[in-house]
Amino acid sequence: MNRREFLAAASSAAMLPLSGTAWAQASPRPLPIIPTTDVTDGIDSRIRLDLRSDTHDFGTGARSATFGINNPYLGPVLRAKQGQTLPFEVTNRTGEVTTLHWHGLHIPGDVDGGPHQEIEPEQAWSPDLPITQAASMNWFHSHMHGKTAQQTYTGLAGVLLIEDDASLSADLPSKYGADDFMLILQDKIFNSSGQMDYVLTGEVFEEGFTGDTLVLNGAIAPVTQSVPQGLVRLRILNACNARFLTLSLQTGPLTVIASDGGFLASAVQTDSILMSPGERYEVLIDTRAADTNALMVSFGEDEGLLGILGSVFGGGGTSIPALILNRRAEVGFTGSLPDRLAILPPANPNSATVTRSFQLNMGGSEELATLAALWGNVCGDGGMGINGQPMNMDRIDERVRKGDTEIWRIASDDQLHPFHIHGCSFRILTQNSAEPPAYAQGWKDMVHVENEWSEVLVRFDHPATDNAPYMYHCHILEHEDCGMMGQFTVG
Repeated sequence: MNRREFLAAASSAAMLPLSGTAWAQASPRPLPIIPTTDVTDGIDSRIRLDLRSDTHDFGTGARSATFGINNPYLGPVLRAKQGQTLPFEVTNRTGEVTTLHWHGLHIPGDVDGGPHQEIEPEQAWSPDLPITQAASMNWFHSHMHGKTAQQTYTGLAGVLLIEDDASLSADLPSKYGADDFMLILQDKIFNSSGQMDYVLTGEVFEEGFTGDTLVLNGAIAPVTQSVPQGLVRLRILNACNARFLTLSLQTGPLTVIASDGGFLASAVQTDSILMSPGERYEVLIDTRAADTNALMVSFGEDEGLLGILGSVFGGGGTSIPALILNRRAEVGFTGSLPDRLAILPPANPNSATVTRSFQLNMGGSEELATLAALWGNVCGDGGMGINGQPMNMDRIDERVRKGDTEIWRIASDDQLHPFHIHGCSFRILTQNSAEPPAYAQGWKDMVHVENEWSEVLVRFDHPATDNAPYMYHCHILEHEDCGMMGQFTVG
């Protein structure tokens, strides 16, 4: 952006009544409530998921070309129960080869939905998913190697909630769309016509795609929701391609009750949460404290036009209202903040029998770039990898013994990365050589990785073969497509 464009943008922004995004809304629209498919009471047929091409208006007044799953954009909230086997029929009507990965599920590699389980256009995939894990918030998204970033950004993503007896009987808000809300946070770029844009450049490959407009459940922020007096539950997914988000409340602390893999041992109060792409957290908000409150989201400092707009409006740098909660007169969930939530023994590193180390490589090596291109990774002129090797669909990088407890150590050459391991949940021992924040000390499948070592304690209880291995990778989706990913078997 040159000086003239900067001044024009700042002048236009100053006329908007609400700050926050390049396409801020003149007045907040209602929060879209994502449709649900609930099979907790039983399943009488295969669960159909139709991946399709469509169009969607995010709030710019123009319709953008999108992908969706049973919807024009994004997928449903699926709700199932521990002990069920979920019989899916996933039909691909997008016109592109794709996959559907069940992020966070503890399931065998042959139904994990990674890059080896491709679904051709107009073909169907019918996996049966055995649900053995405790209550947790998981999600599903494209994992097509070389196109994960573009297809997920375009809309191939949804949420899978696992319930169990304890979660169904818990004294927590549970009326979906009334005091229990799903929030899918994303950042987007819209062109001058108001249509969603995604362009790969060398800078995007290096840094990951970052947009200048915040979107919740497919609607440009801020959005608003009327809620009763009492506790309100927000289940939050950072579905951005690359952007870390800092969440806070306009008034008061956040009360965190669950992370990626399920409930924490007890509720944790915190001023803010740093969420990487792919992470999930559940929080409680007491609406009795104020007539109006807002979930605030920070994109980070000096982040392009969004940072400019935040500065123009003086909204605390780039922290912007994402969801505005307006309290109604009626009384809702009147329970108190929970004390104990789950039995969560301390993580014991002495139980590990194997330690593995992984170094995330950002490229800059001619050899790495050559190998990346040779093995089909999409990286422009560069290359990325792990332990000096870019992703190779025909190579198994690690072999794990089923039932063993291991320590995985991960560090990065450069920049902050979110690291994800398929087929499991783990406990974080150290995050960048420090104790993880209290809200990240429960079950996780994502860990933040920078120049210092992050260590996780992990065990794999399901098989993954050479023909259907699990993945470990950076969850900046452009880095994953570029080759910052490896494969492992469990046997």
